[in-house]
Amino acid sequence: MSESQAIDWEARYQAGRTGWERPGLHPALIAWRASGELIPCCILIPGAGRSPEPLALADAGFAVTVLDVAPSAAAAQRQRLGSRGAVVQSDLFAWEPPMPFDAVYDQTCLCALPPERVAEYEQCLARWLRADGSLFVLFMQTSQPGGPPFDCPIAEMRKLFAAERWVWPDALPPLIAHPSLRDEQPVRLRRR
Repeated sequence: MSESQAIDWEARYQAGRTGWERPGLHPALIAWRASGELIPCCILIPGAGRSPEPLALADAGFAVTVLDVAPSAAAAQRQRLGSRGAVVQSDLFAWEPPMPFDAVYDQTCLCALPPERVAEYEQCLARWLRADGSLFVLFMQTSQPGGPPFDCPIAEMRKLFAAERWVWPDALPPLIAHPSLRDEQPVRLRRR
């Protein structure tokens, strides 16, 4: 288990406790691609787990890097991606890329982190993204204490991803239902 991430994700994979996994591509990813907001670029997917999004993006011409702490999740992505993407098995907080990315796609990483670590994660995201790069993120809306997934209320996310470093859209898209009976708020943030 990664001490800094505090949750043993590998044990959850081994036990089959993976309620965050979707059976197909996330509707927000499909919408961002269809709208032209997310076009082929150099993209990082932190905490990708065993999701199908890295392969779909690689097949669409993206230069994909997956970052995950769980050995079995990283192995699954390596097998799926082959030479079409890079997979890094590492603690989020111990890893630095050789160069900033054009985009980051965060489907489940932020909401999986203990709340006391999210400010540090925001700093990582800011370092990992080039100036004017985009963070495509899904803020889990649980309205409940505890987790994972941990609640990411929009008012708190606006403070965390503050205007000094991040540009928020004028309006937020509709919430997306998650199979776990929760909602997710998709947001594209631009790094200043």
